[in-house]
Amino acid sequence: MPDWLVSFVAHPVALLMVGGGAGANARYWLGALVRAAHGAAVFPWATFAINVSGSVVLGFVAALFLKHPDESRRVWYLLLGTGFCGGFTTFSTFSLEALELIQTGHPWTAAGYVFGSVAAGLLGVWLAVELAGPR
Repeated sequence: MPDWLVSFVAHPVALLMVGGGAGANARYWLGALVRAAHGAAVFPWATFAINVSGSVVLGFVAALFLKHPDESRRVWYLLLGTGFCGGFTTFSTFSLEALELIQTGHPWTAAGYVFGSVAAGLLGVWLAVELAGPR
């Protein structure tokens, strides 16, 4: 493979673009799948599932690549952690949905959503880091 092509493919902009695009597509399709399964539920299950699963994926990616001693392996964090997970997770949507739940008279559902998302996200990252084990 020509050096210029390797440089282009491994460039941070290309890695972020590919990872972010794949993450955004995964977010769309997982959200559609969860919404189809739960219908028009008050609780935003699709965003909840995306945020929790994104936390698990990010935990594994961080544990495996973020502080890897081989610099060439750290580039995978840029592709999968920053790119894919950045395009996949939906914290801004989460915040908007929590506000909408409060504004529509569902403050306890909003509180459960916020607490459950944060707790499950933390648990997911912790579990993934533990399962990935020491390097």
